Order: sequence, then structure tokens, then C-alpha cells
Amino acid sequence: AGATCAGEQPALQLVSVTAGGAVVAGLPVTSNTMTINETLAIGTVVLTVGPQNSGASTKEVGTTGYTFTSVRAAVGAAESVLLKSIQWYQSGSAGSSDLANVVTVVDGVAYPTTVSADGRYYTSVINKTVEKGLFVEMSIKGDLISGSARTVRFDVYRYADIQAKGLVFGYEITPT
Repeated sequence: AGATCAGEQPALQLVSVTAGGAVVAGLPVTSNTMTINETLAIGTVVLTVGPQNSGASTKEVGTTGYTFTSVRAAVGAAESVLLKSIQWYQSGSAGSSDLANVVTVVDGVAYPTTVSADGRYYTSVINKTVEKGLFVEMSIKGDLISGSARTVRFDVYRYADIQAKGLVFGYEITPT
């Protein structure tokens, strides 16, 4: 505790090989060095409930293009971020056969969803760049085709259900 490694330059080194036969190699083999940085500030993504969050409402079977909910992703000032995908969790009583044309909408672009075998997770691959300091709203919408008296409730269940990657340093970012 309290010891710092900042500025050190470790390297990986192979010094011996145990094999069943002859090994022809110039040992040791040394990797490139890497400088340790303890102050690197990577990108951030902060999630909040989006303005298209419908809350509790009653909709008739046959309603089309209904926005179930939305989430806002704000990118911090350190670096721009690639939003790779989002996974929505449907915790209501409706089954996937009660819904059709379910898509994630980001900046007016609809991205198709892939539904998990249990009908609970709807995943969209987005691959959209969000510049540092800006935000994007992601919503999920679809058609109610059956399931009278059933409920549909979409949420982002875990922060890690939104995959993001910083575009300067290349690290995966878990939203908060």
C-alpha cells in the first residue's frame, strides 16, 4: 500500500523451455517494454433514464411503433466512444411472440434486435461513434400484436449490457 509503480517499464522474458526434443532458439526472448501509468483518465459513459421513458401506460393490441422506454448515454470529456451494442431486458409478462418489429432507435436510425432463446433479452448491434462531451438517446420500440392483459417492461438490466469502447486508448468502458 502506498507504493507506486508509475514510470516503471516492465517486460516479459522467456528464459528457458522444457521440451521433449531439441529446442533451437536464442534465449532469453524479451518482449517490448510497457510504461506504467497510474493517472490515465479513460473515457466514461453515464446512463440516465431517457425522455422517451413511457412509464406505466395501457396500450391496445394492434398498437404499432410504440416506444417502450429510452436511455440516455452521456460521454465524458476524456475521449470519444464507440457504442457497440445494447441489450434490453424485458421483465414483463408478455412473450416475444406478443411483440413484432422490435428495434433499437438511435438518432433516428433503427437497429434490428436479436431475441434470446428465453425471449427476455433483445440485443442490437449499433457501432455508433459518440463524440466526447456529447450524448445519445437509445430507445426500444415495436408493435404489440397479441397478449391482451400482459405487460411489457424493457430496461437495461446491468450496466455491462451496453458495450462501449474508448476511441483514443482503446479500452472497453463499463457505463455507470
